[in-house]
Amino acid sequence: MPIKAIQKYKLLKKKLELSILKIVLSGRFRENDVYLMTSSPRSGSTMLGNALKIIPRSFVLFEPLHLRQVSEAKAAGFLWRTYVSPETKWGNGKLFLKKVFEGKVINDWTRREMAFCESLRANKLVVKFVRASQLLPWICNNFEIQKPILLIRHPCAVIASQLKSSSDWNNTSRPEAPEFIKNFPLFKSVLQSTETEEEYLAAQWALDQLPALTQIKSEGIIAITYEELIIHPKETLSKIFKSWNLDVDIDDAVSRLKKPSSVVHKSGISGIDGWKRQLSTDQIHKILSITTKFGLTFYGKDELPNLELLHSHALPEIICEAGGALKTKNLINL
Repeated sequence: MPIKAIQKYKLLKKKLELSILKIVLSGRFRENDVYLMTSSPRSGSTMLGNALKIIPRSFVLFEPLHLRQVSEAKAAGFLWRTYVSPETKWGNGKLFLKKVFEGKVINDWTRREMAFCESLRANKLVVKFVRASQLLPWICNNFEIQKPILLIRHPCAVIASQLKSSSDWNNTSRPEAPEFIKNFPLFKSVLQSTETEEEYLAAQWALDQLPALTQIKSEGIIAITYEELIIHPKETLSKIFKSWNLDVDIDDAVSRLKKPSSVVHKSGISGIDGWKRQLSTDQIHKILSITTKFGLTFYGKDELPNLELLHSHALPEIICEAGGALKTKNLINL
C-alpha cells in the first residue's frame, strides 16, 4: 500500500476513534469517579500518571487546561496558572471543569495517554494537570471529587530541567503576583526582589505550592514528593490508592511507574540528584534562597525532602509567618 494511502488511512482512523470517544465518554463520569493529580511542570506528573493507569477501567485525561490545545479552557477564562479564592463564585470556570470531570472535553490532545479500546470501557477518570496547583483549594471547595494529589519535586531538580528545555522556558521573566499574595506582604517583597532567571523560576515554583500547602489539612489534599516515588515507590503508591479506597496490583503499578513518560526529553534530569551536576553552586544558592524566603524549607541542599516538615500540621502557620500573613487563623479565605 502506498505511503500516502497508509497515512490517509491512519488519519481517518484517528478521526473516527475520536468521534466515537466523544459520544461514548460524554456524561459517563460522576464527580466521585474523578481522580485528580497536579504539579509544577517537570515534576514527574506524567510518570505518576503511568502508574495511575493501573486503576481498573480508568481513562487518563491529559492536560485539559492547556490553553493552546484546549480552546474551551481559554474561553472559560483560565490562565496558564489560575488562582481563584476557594470561596469565589466562578460560573464559567466551574461549568468548564464540570464538563472536564464528566468526560465532555475530549480531543486528540486530552486523550493521548490512553488506548482507544481501553477508553471505551472506562468508568473512572484520572485527570492530570500541570500548572493547576494554585487552583486545588478552589476545586476542592466546589467539586466532590476524590482527594487530589499534589506532586512536589525538589525546586532545583525542576528548575534544572526547565533551564535545559529548548522552548517552554525561554525568555523567562518575573512571575506575576497571584491574588493571594496580597495577604503575604513579605512574599510580595521577595517576588519583587527577584532578578535572575533562576530566581524567577524559583519564585514561580514557590507560588505553585503555596495555596495548597497553606490549606492542605482542611482540604484533604494528598501531598507526595517525586523523591518518595523514586526511592519508595511501593509504599508511596500504596498510600495514594489507600486514600482512594482502591484495591490494585501495587507491583504492576510500580512497574508502570518506571516506564519513561511521553513528555520526557533528552534535556530532562534523571534520578533525584541530577540537579547537583547540572546547576552551579551559585544557581543552587539563588534558588534555595528564594524558596526559603517563601517559607518552603522542606527542601534544601540535600536531594531528599524533609517529609516530617512537609506533612507537619504546623507547616501552614510556618508559611504564613514567613510571609507576614495578614490572616493566619482562617486560611481558607487566602
